[in-house]
Amino acid sequence: KKRVYLGTTSMDSELSIIAANQALARPGTLVLDPFVGTGSHLIPCAHFGSMTFGSDIDSRVLLGTEQNKSVESNFLQYGIRNRLLDLIKCDQSQQATWHHRPILDAIVCDPPYGIRA
Repeated sequence: KKRVYLGTTSMDSELSIIAANQALARPGTLVLDPFVGTGSHLIPCAHFGSMTFGSDIDSRVLLGTEQNKSVESNFLQYGIRNRLLDLIKCDQSQQATWHHRPILDAIVCDPPYGIRA
């Protein structure tokens, strides 16, 4: 099934499933994608039962560019919207959000490499 909302740098679904497996995504876990983009990594994590949230520096990609096409619409398409906690606009290079106690079970991402496709 093709996702409703894709970007020019969206990760292949097969690689995203591998990342979700490596993250041990399952019910009762909390997964973050700090470079969420269109949600390629979080969708399989949510499919496997994880609660997910993501952040991105570009609010345009979080909100979507066309009517009813956004990261959230991808989760709605697969019936897993209840496993997307939130999307946050932020620059991860400037964040001091780390805690002394672990709160995340996994971080999955495809970090930017300074090149836009």
